[in-house]
Amino acid sequence: YLTSINNPLNKINEINIQYLNIFNNPSLVFGNTINSDKVDFCKYSQEVQDDMVQFGQFVNNAMQHFKTASCGCRIRFRTTSRRLVFKVEFKRSAYFQDIVGWNAFGFEIFIVDSKGHYTHHRLMAPQDGFRIFADQIPLPPNSSVCIFLPNFNTILNMRIGIERGSRITKFPYPKNKRTPILFYGGSIAQGASASKSGNSYPNIVSRNLNQDIINLSIKHCCKATDNTAKFIGSLDCDSIVIDYSQEVPNEEIFAKTYERFYKNVRAHHPDKKIILLNKQTDIWESFLF
Repeated sequence: YLTSINNPLNKINEINIQYLNIFNNPSLVFGNTINSDKVDFCKYSQEVQDDMVQFGQFVNNAMQHFKTASCGCRIRFRTTSRRLVFKVEFKRSAYFQDIVGWNAFGFEIFIVDSKGHYTHHRLMAPQDGFRIFADQIPLPPNSSVCIFLPNFNTILNMRIGIERGSRITKFPYPKNKRTPILFYGGSIAQGASASKSGNSYPNIVSRNLNQDIINLSIKHCCKATDNTAKFIGSLDCDSIVIDYSQEVPNEEIFAKTYERFYKNVRAHHPDKKIILLNKQTDIWESFLF
């Protein structure tokens, strides 16, 4: 554990290790909505963020806390290095009482074969109470790596070290799987019930299909506003999964918002498949469409 991400490591051999700053290499990071020359994990436009104020301080605080969480994001690359050294600085140090640490703070690392099959390789996370840490993992020769990032924490800094003289190159999805599936929901879609970061259901879909995804889900903030529909409409996507009914407190709000939200999204994406996940209770049965 470190007091600064720039600290030299005492228990990990850094001789002949060269570091790559992930935030300066957006081509290696998948699942972001903002494309630029720097990695930005912020999920939403300012208009959507501002919408949360009307729902009270609790919801607005959740948006501000989780808008930069890395849920659904992945780091993918090919490398000839036989080991990786990680240095990570988080925004939050304390674990959540209701979320498994391997999920909220965890990095789940997979090796991907030439056919797109994923094999779990390692889990990596700090202990409760620590915000800056380093770790290392061994790798098979010439590995293709996919790292599922933490679902409920914000990464402030992250560096990946490879052996000097080895290579690290882009590892894109197959050509027909590069347009992302877009997920919009609340805490469950963000990954609240998962045992580890790679096991939120959007991440499982990404892994099973070997396809890019974007996960817009934020705990307490699935409010189906017009600005959210407009923002979803601005994103290029293969298809859309709307997991809204889990978050609706009563039938009245559901009746006022669900169909309107769906139609607004559909107007922006007239030819995309839209999957509506519905809560299986009698309250919503008359609204399934």
